[in-house]
Amino acid sequence: MGDVVVSEAILTEVIKIVRRAHDEILDVYQSDFSIAFKADNTPVTDADKRANEVIVEGLKSLTPTVPIISEEEPIPPYQRRRSWQRYWIVDPLDGTREFSNRSDEFTVNVALVNDGVPILGVVGVPVEGTIYVGDVVAQRASLHVGQQTTPLQPVMDSSKLIRVVQSRFNTSKLNHKILNFLRVEGYEVETISVGSSLKMCLIAQGKADLFIRFGPTHEWDIAAAHAIICAAGGSGIHLLDGAPRVYNTSESTLNPSFFACARDPATWTQLISQSIP
Repeated sequence: MGDVVVSEAILTEVIKIVRRAHDEILDVYQSDFSIAFKADNTPVTDADKRANEVIVEGLKSLTPTVPIISEEEPIPPYQRRRSWQRYWIVDPLDGTREFSNRSDEFTVNVALVNDGVPILGVVGVPVEGTIYVGDVVAQRASLHVGQQTTPLQPVMDSSKLIRVVQSRFNTSKLNHKILNFLRVEGYEVETISVGSSLKMCLIAQGKADLFIRFGPTHEWDIAAAHAIICAAGGSGIHLLDGAPRVYNTSESTLNPSFFACARDPATWTQLISQSIP
């Protein structure tokens, strides 16, 4: 099921779909919007719903045979989706808390996953009008700002300066313990607080080196940025034991604790293990 080629035409259309989602989100963002809460107590706004409608309709029109998982749609049971080779995974508005607080650090995430691995990622930043794009097969990643396109390149050189990007709202005691351990080990640690999937996009952009996440996230929160890091030449996303993150392997869409990095995943696995034995 879902035999789709990642062509330049498809990539161009996905970018257009994400830009249309931007318009829907900004229309709500510039209004006196209200916030509701879903059954799992996560916030949702009309912006989530309107962006979801635009994205899902656009992807269905673009690739009718490729299934879609979206945060704002009922998740198909694993018994059905376990046979999916390729599928889209969508977070129409990643960072609803940032959106609600009007911090501007929220994104639109769209990824194409093949055999459990993200092969195409598009992350849009509505307020800035920018879009991060990563094509893993072509090993090409870029930042689109208006009509200008700039290649993305993570920092691959080993250094004692480690730029650790972290969540504004979900940094745990374990994160602080790891940072303190790195400093004791002689690393100069610089922290950058950012919302949504922008944290991982900064790694692909060469503005950060490491992101470690404890606590609940879903596959749609990270798949697009995962593809962008890998397409830019980075290491991607790994579980704390160093194993690569593989998608759609169980009924749950929740992610285990993980880290994203540009380089040296084995080194980070070892350091994290030593810091929180």
